[in-house]
Amino acid sequence: MNLLQLVNQTRVECGVSGPALTTAQGQTGESGRMVAWVVQAWTDIQTSKEDWLFMRESFDFNTTANIWEYSASDAGLTDFGNWKRDSFRCSTYGQDYKDEQLLNYMEWTTFRNLYRYANMRNTKARPVVVSIMPNKDLAFGSIPDQVYVIDGEYYTQPVTLSADADTPLLPARFHMAIVYRAMMYYAGYEAASEVMARGEFEYRRLYMRMEIDQLPTLISGPPLA
Repeated sequence: MNLLQLVNQTRVECGVSGPALTTAQGQTGESGRMVAWVVQAWTDIQTSKEDWLFMRESFDFNTTANIWEYSASDAGLTDFGNWKRDSFRCSTYGQDYKDEQLLNYMEWTTFRNLYRYANMRNTKARPVVVSIMPNKDLAFGSIPDQVYVIDGEYYTQPVTLSADADTPLLPARFHMAIVYRAMMYYAGYEAASEVMARGEFEYRRLYMRMEIDQLPTLISGPPLA
């Protein structure tokens, strides 16, 4: 469903009287609130987890010799939300990924005490470790001594619905979760306890299914001995 369809479906589920809206643009009063609740419901779902599969995208960019810190904009990302920590790979530029290797992720404090300390501040070589700084910039250790290709994945920032035809990235079978969440906003505003109860029940039921389908599968590691 697109934004207009989501709004009209929410109106139906809430028992709002009157004909279906022909546009979600420029609405005021109750209709304007309904549009705002649907938009907020979609934002709520996107921000409720940091690793939804439907918000996961890939990227690659080239490092610059002697530069160890890179921002999301340096990687050409305009919709960046967060990095996927275990997804980074490094290969020599021009080698068509023939020497590609995984980069180990290191927590920032440990990285800073190892790679941004004493002589390591000036050590230049092929990066083998990546860290995420407090400002979400990437830090590589050692400092790249030449151009390398960095390949990885990231999570997008929340996308707002605005145009009538805007459609959530969420798989269509879960779109009703947006409607049920918006119903809860409506019920809170109108003090409609029955609508609130139904919205909460259906939202939780569908949200649990969404977690199963749209979150990374946990895989147990090998035995320790």
